[in-house]
Amino acid sequence: MPTTGFSTGHALFMILSGLLALCGVIAASHAADAGFALFGYALIAFGLGFGFWMLKRGLDAWERARHPG
Repeated sequence: MPTTGFSTGHALFMILSGLLALCGVIAASHAADAGFALFGYALIAFGLGFGFWMLKRGLDAWERARHPG
């Protein structure tokens, strides 16, 4: 793991979750019925939640690397 705590995998998954949330925004804005809009909102929530979770994991790893023990 790099000294920053963010591996390439962490960064790629954070970018992917951001793109997933963006797809949710597009899906919700073009929704023709309530089901499709709900799917878009769920995609937004999942993308943002997963991105922040990956950010927390990276920052926790960075903190552990800074203060071992």
